[in-house]
Amino acid sequence: MSAIDLLRELLKASEKAANIARVCRHNERLFSLLVQEKEKDESNSRFEQDFKTLADCLIQEMIKHDIGTRFPELRDNIRGEENAKFTNTAGDSVTVTVTDDQSETVKILEKILNGDNDAVTALVDEVYRDVDLDMESLELPTDSIPLDNDWSELGIWIDPIDATAEYIKGVEKLTKFPNIASCGLKCCTVLIGVYEICRGTPILGVINQPFAEKLLAETDDESANQLPHGGYGSCQYRGKIYWGLSVGDLKFNNIAPHEPEARIAILSPSEQSKYVDFIRNQLKYDVIYSSGAGYKILKIATGEAELFLLSKGTTYKWDTCAPQAILRSMNGDLFSLQETLINKCVKNIAYQDRRTIRNVGGVIAYQNIDKLREFLKL
Repeated sequence: MSAIDLLRELLKASEKAANIARVCRHNERLFSLLVQEKEKDESNSRFEQDFKTLADCLIQEMIKHDIGTRFPELRDNIRGEENAKFTNTAGDSVTVTVTDDQSETVKILEKILNGDNDAVTALVDEVYRDVDLDMESLELPTDSIPLDNDWSELGIWIDPIDATAEYIKGVEKLTKFPNIASCGLKCCTVLIGVYEICRGTPILGVINQPFAEKLLAETDDESANQLPHGGYGSCQYRGKIYWGLSVGDLKFNNIAPHEPEARIAILSPSEQSKYVDFIRNQLKYDVIYSSGAGYKILKIATGEAELFLLSKGTTYKWDTCAPQAILRSMNGDLFSLQETLINKCVKNIAYQDRRTIRNVGGVIAYQNIDKLREFLKL
């Protein structure tokens, strides 16, 4: 069995997910139908209001279906953030599922969208669309990379749209560093991470940034329908895909080395002031604030920021599995902040306990482990 076979399917699924996210967000009428507030037991305590969208649920179930069809032994080990139950405006609860039978998916969406055929067609077209990615441009290894595990010994965590609040609001704002967004659609990511169940170690991660680049203008020109990594004539954004693979001593990714403009720490706007002051005054970092855990850790992987720290236990396994796998492919990692600072034990975030879905002790991410050692000395 080859890790590259799995990587190819994850890349395709992530791009199909990005297409769904772009189509839903661009069509104002469709988008207005899709948003509902999460139940209290589903929501993140960090937010006064935590929303899910039908796009989230549909993306999650689509990825489960596509990967589960290609790798049946993996099917029962694919987990995601969203409860697939959605309630329509009439108060009817419907469980979102995607199956081989396209007509069944149509019936489910018709119930949720109260028979709005245009909206249903737009969504179903994307769910069952064949995605043709230019794998060469994504720099996949040419050699087969065998895995030590059977497919049934691997697990997958999905965050269908990380930073859902930013996806809904869509208010774009950059930090003083133009390559790093403070909020808005650039902070939204599709996260798919693969881990070894027995060790809890992330080995393969895909991050798709559906709204990486805003196009200058809409166009009906035929060339717009051939934009690399997403974008149809009706969409205003071009996406970007990042991946990382770490199997034993073999490490691969498609991220080019990057020299940061400054020594940057990227934090949540809600971070505790004692940590902000320490990072700014003692470690001498330039502190910036941004949204989306996946996006912030991605910026560590790309080298555009050096340190990500979150002191509160408000990230979940679906937030961190994919970006951690990418960090590990670059000899970096994601660690438990509590274990690192309080118990003086550098402990990686791990995934073998299926009952624990929250990173309770906070997280700290570095691409360069020597920088982490400097941090610990202080």
